Amino acid sequence: MKKNEGYAWVIFLCMCAVSLVGFGLVINTVGLFYEPVGKAFGVGRGSVALMSTMQNIAAAITLLFAGKVMTKINLKWVLAGCFAIIGLSLASLSFARSITHFYIAWILIGICQPFAIALPIPVILGNWFKKKLGTVMGIALGISAFGGTIFNPIISSIITANGWRAGWLAEGLIVLIVLVPMSLFLLKGKPDSKHAAYGQGEVEENAEVEETGITLKEATKTPMFYLIAFSMIALQFIAGFVQHISGHIVNSGLSLTTGASVVSGVMMGAAVGKILIGYLLDKFNNSFVVGLYTVFGILGWSGLIVLKSPMMLVSSGFILGLGQGLLLVTLPYFIRREFGSKDYSNILSIISMLGSVSSAAAVSLDGVMFDIQHSYTMPLTLNVILYILAGIAVVMSIRYTHKLLVSKV
Repeated sequence: MKKNEGYAWVIFLCMCAVSLVGFGLVINTVGLFYEPVGKAFGVGRGSVALMSTMQNIAAAITLLFAGKVMTKINLKWVLAGCFAIIGLSLASLSFARSITHFYIAWILIGICQPFAIALPIPVILGNWFKKKLGTVMGIALGISAFGGTIFNPIISSIITANGWRAGWLAEGLIVLIVLVPMSLFLLKGKPDSKHAAYGQGEVEENAEVEETGITLKEATKTPMFYLIAFSMIALQFIAGFVQHISGHIVNSGLSLTTGASVVSGVMMGAAVGKILIGYLLDKFNNSFVVGLYTVFGILGWSGLIVLKSPMMLVSSGFILGLGQGLLLVTLPYFIRREFGSKDYSNILSIISMLGSVSSAAAVSLDGVMFDIQHSYTMPLTLNVILYILAGIAVVMSIRYTHKLLVSKV
Protein backbone atom coordinates (compact mmCIF):
# COMPACT_ATOMS: atom_id res chain seq x y z
CA MET A 1 0.00 0.00 0.00
CA LYS A 2 1.34 3.40 -1.01
CA LYS A 3 2.08 5.67 1.92
CA ASN A 4 0.51 9.12 2.17
CA GLU A 5 2.99 11.98 1.75
CA GLY A 6 0.45 14.64 2.70
CA TYR A 7 1.16 14.55 6.45
CA ALA A 8 4.54 16.13 5.75
CA TRP A 9 2.69 19.42 5.28
CA VAL A 10 1.06 19.09 8.71
CA ILE A 11 4.57 18.70 10.13
CA PHE A 12 5.65 21.76 8.14
CA LEU A 13 2.86 23.82 9.75
CA CYS A 14 3.87 22.52 13.18
CA MET A 15 7.45 23.69 12.59
CA CYS A 16 6.13 27.08 11.44
CA ALA A 17 4.30 27.34 14.77
CA VAL A 18 7.49 26.43 16.66
CA SER A 19 9.35 29.14 14.74
CA LEU A 20 6.59 31.73 15.16
CA VAL A 21 6.18 31.29 18.93
CA GLY A 22 9.53 29.73 19.92
CA PHE A 23 11.83 32.17 18.13
CA GLY A 24 9.37 35.01 17.44
CA LEU A 25 7.94 35.27 20.96
CA VAL A 26 10.24 33.58 23.47
CA ILE A 27 13.59 34.65 21.99
CA ASN A 28 12.83 37.88 20.10
CA THR A 29 10.84 39.79 22.75
CA VAL A 30 13.10 39.40 25.78
CA GLY A 31 14.73 42.80 25.19
CA LEU A 32 11.40 44.51 25.92
CA PHE A 33 11.71 43.50 29.58
CA TYR A 34 15.27 44.74 30.25
CA GLU A 35 14.37 48.32 31.17
CA PRO A 36 11.21 47.76 33.30
CA VAL A 37 12.68 44.75 35.15
CA GLY A 38 15.88 46.67 35.85
CA LYS A 39 13.89 49.56 37.31
CA ALA A 40 11.72 47.25 39.40
CA PHE A 41 14.71 45.56 41.07
CA GLY A 42 17.06 48.54 41.09
CA VAL A 43 19.74 46.90 38.92
CA GLY A 44 21.51 47.97 35.74
CA ARG A 45 20.67 46.89 32.22
CA GLY A 46 23.72 44.64 32.18
CA SER A 47 22.53 42.72 35.24
CA VAL A 48 19.16 42.07 33.61
CA ALA A 49 20.72 41.14 30.24
CA LEU A 50 22.85 38.59 32.10
CA MET A 51 19.83 36.27 32.02
CA SER A 52 20.19 36.10 28.21
CA THR A 53 23.89 35.31 28.51
CA MET A 54 23.12 32.54 31.00
CA GLN A 55 20.43 31.23 28.65
CA ASN A 56 22.91 31.06 25.76
CA ILE A 57 25.56 29.35 27.89
CA ALA A 58 23.02 26.78 29.13
CA ALA A 59 21.92 26.18 25.52
CA ALA A 60 25.53 25.79 24.38
CA ILE A 61 26.25 23.16 27.06
CA THR A 62 23.03 21.29 26.24
CA LEU A 63 23.90 21.29 22.54
CA LEU A 64 26.92 19.10 23.33
CA PHE A 65 24.59 16.13 23.76
CA ALA A 66 21.17 17.29 22.49
CA GLY A 67 21.70 16.07 18.94
CA LYS A 68 22.57 12.53 20.04
CA VAL A 69 19.68 12.41 22.54
CA MET A 70 17.19 13.50 19.86
CA THR A 71 18.03 10.46 17.74
CA LYS A 72 17.19 8.05 20.57
CA ILE A 73 13.89 9.27 22.07
CA ASN A 74 10.41 10.19 20.87
CA LEU A 75 10.53 13.82 19.71
CA LYS A 76 6.84 14.35 20.44
CA TRP A 77 7.39 13.89 24.18
CA VAL A 78 10.68 15.82 24.14
CA LEU A 79 9.09 18.89 22.57
CA ALA A 80 5.93 18.72 24.70
CA GLY A 81 7.96 18.44 27.92
CA CYS A 82 10.38 21.20 26.98
CA PHE A 83 7.61 23.58 25.91
CA ALA A 84 5.83 22.91 29.21
CA ILE A 85 9.00 23.84 31.12
CA ILE A 86 9.54 26.95 28.97
CA GLY A 87 5.92 28.08 29.38
CA LEU A 88 5.90 27.55 33.14
CA SER A 89 9.30 29.28 33.52
CA LEU A 90 8.05 32.35 31.64
CA ALA A 91 4.77 32.44 33.58
CA SER A 92 6.65 32.11 36.88
CA LEU A 93 8.44 35.39 36.20
CA SER A 94 5.12 37.18 36.72
CA PHE A 95 5.60 36.69 40.47
CA ALA A 96 9.43 36.99 40.63
CA ARG A 97 10.74 38.68 43.78
CA SER A 98 14.45 38.85 42.91
CA ILE A 99 16.69 39.06 39.84
CA THR A 100 18.00 35.57 40.72
CA HIS A 101 14.60 34.15 39.77
CA PHE A 102 15.17 35.44 36.21
CA TYR A 103 18.58 33.79 36.01
CA ILE A 104 17.17 30.42 37.11
CA ALA A 105 14.18 30.65 34.75
CA TRP A 106 16.30 31.54 31.73
CA ILE A 107 18.87 28.83 32.48
CA LEU A 108 15.97 26.33 32.38
CA ILE A 109 14.77 27.87 29.12
CA GLY A 110 18.33 27.67 27.75
CA ILE A 111 18.53 23.95 28.60
CA CYS A 112 15.22 23.30 26.81
CA GLN A 113 15.92 25.61 23.86
CA PRO A 114 18.03 23.18 21.75
CA PHE A 115 15.48 20.37 22.13
CA ALA A 116 12.38 22.51 21.57
CA ILE A 117 13.41 25.44 19.35
CA ALA A 118 16.91 25.37 17.83
CA LEU A 119 17.25 21.80 16.50
CA PRO A 120 13.73 20.45 15.80
CA ILE A 121 12.97 22.65 12.78
CA PRO A 122 15.91 21.54 10.57
CA VAL A 123 15.99 18.00 12.00
CA ILE A 124 12.27 17.20 11.72
CA LEU A 125 11.81 18.92 8.37
CA GLY A 126 14.86 17.00 7.11
CA ASN A 127 13.15 13.77 8.15
CA TRP A 128 9.90 14.66 6.39
CA PHE A 129 11.06 16.37 3.17
CA LYS A 130 13.20 14.63 0.55
CA LYS A 131 12.28 17.34 -1.96
CA LYS A 132 11.94 21.12 -1.52
CA LEU A 133 13.85 20.95 1.78
CA GLY A 134 15.54 24.30 1.26
CA THR A 135 12.21 25.98 0.47
CA VAL A 136 10.26 24.60 3.44
CA MET A 137 13.16 25.17 5.82
CA GLY A 138 13.49 28.77 4.62
CA ILE A 139 9.77 29.45 5.08
CA ALA A 140 9.59 27.79 8.51
CA LEU A 141 12.63 29.66 9.82
CA GLY A 142 11.51 32.88 8.15
CA ILE A 143 8.27 32.77 10.13
CA SER A 144 10.36 33.53 13.25
CA ALA A 145 10.99 37.07 12.07
CA PHE A 146 7.29 37.59 11.38
CA GLY A 147 6.73 36.32 14.91
CA GLY A 148 9.05 38.99 16.24
CA THR A 149 7.24 41.64 14.23
CA ILE A 150 3.84 40.42 15.49
CA PHE A 151 4.67 39.73 19.13
CA ASN A 152 6.94 42.71 19.90
CA PRO A 153 4.13 45.30 19.66
CA ILE A 154 1.65 42.96 21.40
CA ILE A 155 3.90 42.25 24.38
CA SER A 156 5.04 45.88 24.46
CA SER A 157 1.39 46.99 24.70
CA ILE A 158 0.71 44.52 27.50
CA ILE A 159 3.74 45.77 29.44
CA THR A 160 2.72 49.41 28.92
CA ALA A 161 -0.89 48.83 29.93
CA ASN A 162 -0.55 46.19 32.67
CA GLY A 163 3.13 46.01 33.65
CA TRP A 164 5.99 43.64 32.91
CA ARG A 165 4.59 40.87 35.13
CA ALA A 166 1.53 40.62 32.87
CA GLY A 167 3.85 40.47 29.89
CA TRP A 168 5.68 37.40 31.22
CA LEU A 169 2.39 35.72 32.13
CA ALA A 170 1.04 36.30 28.61
CA GLU A 171 4.16 34.80 27.05
CA GLY A 172 4.00 31.72 29.26
CA LEU A 173 0.31 31.13 28.53
CA ILE A 174 0.84 31.43 24.77
CA VAL A 175 3.55 28.76 24.87
CA LEU A 176 1.45 26.44 27.06
CA ILE A 177 -1.74 26.87 25.03
CA VAL A 178 -0.25 26.70 21.53
CA LEU A 179 2.91 24.60 21.53
CA VAL A 180 2.29 21.92 24.17
CA PRO A 181 -0.99 20.59 22.67
CA MET A 182 0.46 20.84 19.15
CA SER A 183 3.44 18.70 20.17
CA LEU A 184 1.25 16.10 21.86
CA PHE A 185 -1.48 15.70 19.24
CA LEU A 186 -0.01 16.64 15.84
CA LEU A 187 3.74 16.18 15.88
CA LYS A 188 5.50 13.10 14.50
CA GLY A 189 9.30 13.19 14.52
CA LYS A 190 9.70 10.84 11.57
CA PRO A 191 7.59 9.22 8.83
CA ASP A 192 5.91 6.01 9.98
CA SER A 193 4.11 2.98 8.53
CA LYS A 194 1.21 5.17 7.33
CA HIS A 195 2.97 8.36 6.32
CA ALA A 196 5.89 8.89 3.95
CA ALA A 197 8.26 11.81 3.60
CA TYR A 198 7.35 14.29 0.88
CA GLY A 199 9.08 13.30 -2.36
CA GLN A 200 10.12 9.91 -0.98
CA GLY A 201 8.84 8.01 -4.00
CA GLU A 202 10.56 10.25 -6.54
CA VAL A 203 14.00 10.38 -4.91
CA GLU A 204 14.25 6.91 -3.40
CA GLU A 205 17.74 6.34 -4.67
CA ASN A 206 19.05 9.70 -3.48
CA ALA A 207 17.30 9.26 -0.12
CA GLU A 208 19.05 5.94 0.34
CA VAL A 209 22.43 7.56 -0.25
CA GLU A 210 21.59 10.40 2.12
CA GLU A 211 20.57 8.02 4.88
CA THR A 212 24.07 6.49 4.88
CA GLY A 213 25.83 9.83 5.37
CA ILE A 214 28.81 10.06 7.73
CA THR A 215 29.25 10.21 11.49
CA LEU A 216 30.34 13.23 13.53
CA LYS A 217 33.80 11.68 13.96
CA GLU A 218 34.14 11.28 10.21
CA ALA A 219 32.81 14.79 9.59
CA THR A 220 35.49 16.31 11.84
CA LYS A 221 38.12 14.89 9.47
CA THR A 222 36.81 16.95 6.54
CA PRO A 223 37.62 20.59 5.72
CA MET A 224 33.89 21.25 5.17
CA PHE A 225 33.18 20.71 8.88
CA TYR A 226 35.64 23.39 9.97
CA LEU A 227 34.61 25.84 7.27
CA ILE A 228 30.94 25.57 8.28
CA ALA A 229 31.83 25.65 11.99
CA PHE A 230 33.82 28.87 11.45
CA SER A 231 30.90 30.35 9.51
CA MET A 232 28.50 29.49 12.34
CA ILE A 233 30.79 31.07 14.94
CA ALA A 234 31.24 34.23 12.86
CA LEU A 235 27.58 34.65 11.91
CA GLN A 236 26.32 33.98 15.45
CA PHE A 237 28.80 36.54 16.79
CA ILE A 238 27.37 39.04 14.29
CA ALA A 239 23.79 38.15 15.28
CA GLY A 240 24.62 38.88 18.92
CA PHE A 241 24.74 42.59 18.07
CA VAL A 242 21.02 42.70 17.22
CA GLN A 243 20.28 43.26 20.93
CA HIS A 244 22.46 46.40 20.80
CA ILE A 245 20.94 47.95 17.66
CA SER A 246 18.45 50.14 19.54
CA GLY A 247 21.25 51.30 21.87
CA HIS A 248 23.41 52.18 18.85
CA ILE A 249 20.62 54.22 17.27
CA VAL A 250 19.95 56.12 20.52
CA ASN A 251 23.68 56.67 21.03
CA SER A 252 23.77 58.21 17.55
CA GLY A 253 21.36 60.91 18.74
CA LEU A 254 18.10 59.46 17.41
CA SER A 255 15.01 58.38 19.34
CA LEU A 256 14.25 55.00 20.87
CA THR A 257 11.25 54.84 18.52
CA THR A 258 13.67 55.04 15.59
CA GLY A 259 15.73 52.28 17.20
CA ALA A 260 12.65 50.08 17.47
CA SER A 261 11.82 50.81 13.81
CA VAL A 262 15.30 49.74 12.73
CA VAL A 263 14.95 46.48 14.70
CA SER A 264 11.56 45.90 13.05
CA GLY A 265 13.27 46.48 9.70
CA VAL A 266 15.83 43.82 10.60
CA MET A 267 13.08 41.34 11.48
CA MET A 268 11.11 42.00 8.30
CA GLY A 269 14.26 41.65 6.22
CA ALA A 270 15.11 38.42 8.02
CA ALA A 271 11.64 37.03 7.29
CA VAL A 272 11.91 37.81 3.58
CA GLY A 273 15.56 36.71 3.40
CA LYS A 274 15.05 33.35 5.09
CA ILE A 275 11.98 32.48 3.04
CA LEU A 276 13.59 33.55 -0.23
CA ILE A 277 16.97 31.88 0.31
CA GLY A 278 15.39 28.46 0.74
CA TYR A 279 13.76 28.76 -2.68
CA LEU A 280 16.95 30.13 -4.25
CA LEU A 281 19.06 27.27 -2.84
CA ASP A 282 16.70 24.75 -4.43
CA LYS A 283 16.71 26.53 -7.81
CA PHE A 284 20.06 28.26 -8.43
CA ASN A 285 23.83 27.90 -8.09
CA ASN A 286 24.48 27.76 -4.35
CA SER A 287 27.76 29.70 -4.47
CA PHE A 288 25.99 32.57 -6.22
CA VAL A 289 23.18 32.56 -3.62
CA VAL A 290 25.65 32.61 -0.72
CA GLY A 291 27.61 35.41 -2.39
CA LEU A 292 24.44 37.46 -2.85
CA TYR A 293 23.42 37.10 0.80
CA THR A 294 26.95 37.92 1.93
CA VAL A 295 26.68 41.21 0.02
CA PHE A 296 23.36 41.91 1.79
CA GLY A 297 25.05 41.42 5.17
CA ILE A 298 28.05 43.59 4.30
CA LEU A 299 25.90 46.45 2.96
CA GLY A 300 23.45 46.30 5.86
CA TRP A 301 25.99 46.35 8.69
CA SER A 302 28.11 48.98 6.90
CA GLY A 303 25.00 51.13 6.60
CA LEU A 304 24.54 51.17 10.37
CA ILE A 305 28.04 52.67 10.66
CA VAL A 306 27.79 55.46 8.10
CA LEU A 307 24.10 56.32 7.70
CA LYS A 308 22.33 58.89 9.92
CA SER A 309 18.86 59.32 8.38
CA PRO A 310 16.13 57.33 10.19
CA MET A 311 14.64 56.12 6.89
CA MET A 312 18.03 55.02 5.56
CA LEU A 313 18.84 53.25 8.83
CA VAL A 314 15.56 51.31 8.66
CA SER A 315 16.43 50.36 5.06
CA SER A 316 19.89 49.30 6.19
CA GLY A 317 18.30 47.18 8.93
CA PHE A 318 16.06 45.50 6.35
CA ILE A 319 19.07 44.70 4.13
CA LEU A 320 21.15 43.24 6.97
CA GLY A 321 18.07 41.25 7.97
CA LEU A 322 17.99 39.75 4.48
CA GLY A 323 21.51 38.47 5.11
CA GLN A 324 20.35 36.53 8.19
CA GLY A 325 19.19 33.77 5.88
CA LEU A 326 22.85 32.88 5.47
CA LEU A 327 22.94 31.84 9.13
CA LEU A 328 19.56 30.33 9.90
CA VAL A 329 18.80 28.53 6.63
CA THR A 330 21.98 28.02 4.62
CA LEU A 331 24.14 26.43 7.32
CA PRO A 332 21.62 23.77 8.49
CA TYR A 333 20.82 23.10 4.80
CA PHE A 334 24.47 22.55 3.86
CA ILE A 335 25.23 20.49 6.97
CA ARG A 336 22.56 18.01 5.89
CA ARG A 337 23.56 18.10 2.23
CA GLU A 338 27.29 17.69 2.85
CA PHE A 339 27.22 15.14 5.69
CA GLY A 340 23.92 13.30 5.06
CA SER A 341 21.25 12.38 7.60
CA LYS A 342 23.03 9.49 9.37
CA ASP A 343 24.35 11.71 12.18
CA TYR A 344 22.79 15.00 11.10
CA SER A 345 21.24 16.05 14.41
CA ASN A 346 24.51 15.36 16.26
CA ILE A 347 26.67 17.27 13.76
CA LEU A 348 24.21 20.19 13.68
CA SER A 349 24.08 20.15 17.49
CA ILE A 350 27.86 20.46 17.91
CA ILE A 351 28.23 23.19 15.29
CA SER A 352 25.24 25.06 16.77
CA MET A 353 26.84 24.77 20.22
CA LEU A 354 29.90 26.63 18.93
CA GLY A 355 27.58 29.30 17.56
CA SER A 356 25.72 29.64 20.86
CA VAL A 357 28.98 30.22 22.73
CA SER A 358 29.95 32.83 20.15
CA SER A 359 26.59 34.62 20.40
CA ALA A 360 26.72 34.64 24.21
CA ALA A 361 30.22 36.11 24.09
CA ALA A 362 29.22 38.70 21.49
CA VAL A 363 26.43 40.25 23.57
CA SER A 364 28.90 40.97 26.38
CA LEU A 365 31.93 41.85 24.21
CA ASP A 366 29.93 44.31 22.12
CA GLY A 367 28.94 46.04 25.37
CA VAL A 368 32.56 46.08 26.59
CA MET A 369 33.72 47.63 23.30
CA PHE A 370 31.03 50.30 23.69
CA ASP A 371 32.12 51.04 27.27
CA ILE A 372 35.72 51.50 26.06
CA GLN A 373 34.95 53.76 23.08
CA HIS A 374 31.47 55.09 23.96
CA SER A 375 30.59 54.07 20.42
CA TYR A 376 29.49 50.92 18.59
CA THR A 377 31.74 51.60 15.57
CA MET A 378 34.28 48.94 16.58
CA PRO A 379 31.84 46.00 16.92
CA LEU A 380 29.96 47.06 13.78
CA THR A 381 33.21 47.16 11.79
CA LEU A 382 34.10 43.73 13.17
CA ASN A 383 30.69 42.46 12.00
CA VAL A 384 31.42 43.57 8.43
CA ILE A 385 34.80 41.80 8.45
CA LEU A 386 33.31 38.62 9.90
CA TYR A 387 30.54 38.63 7.28
CA ILE A 388 33.11 38.71 4.49
CA LEU A 389 35.08 35.84 6.03
CA ALA A 390 31.94 33.76 6.73
CA GLY A 391 30.72 34.13 3.15
CA ILE A 392 34.11 33.04 1.80
CA ALA A 393 34.15 30.02 4.14
CA VAL A 394 30.67 28.84 3.05
CA VAL A 395 31.56 29.16 -0.65
CA MET A 396 34.80 27.22 -0.05
CA SER A 397 32.76 24.50 1.67
CA ILE A 398 30.47 24.26 -1.37
CA ARG A 399 33.47 23.99 -3.70
CA TYR A 400 35.09 21.25 -1.59
CA THR A 401 31.85 19.25 -1.63
CA HIS A 402 31.54 19.66 -5.40
CA LYS A 403 35.12 18.42 -5.91
CA LEU A 404 34.44 15.35 -3.76
CA LEU A 405 31.29 14.52 -5.72
CA VAL A 406 33.10 14.92 -9.05
CA SER A 407 36.01 12.74 -7.88
CA LYS A 408 33.57 9.92 -7.00
CA VAL A 409 31.96 9.93 -10.44
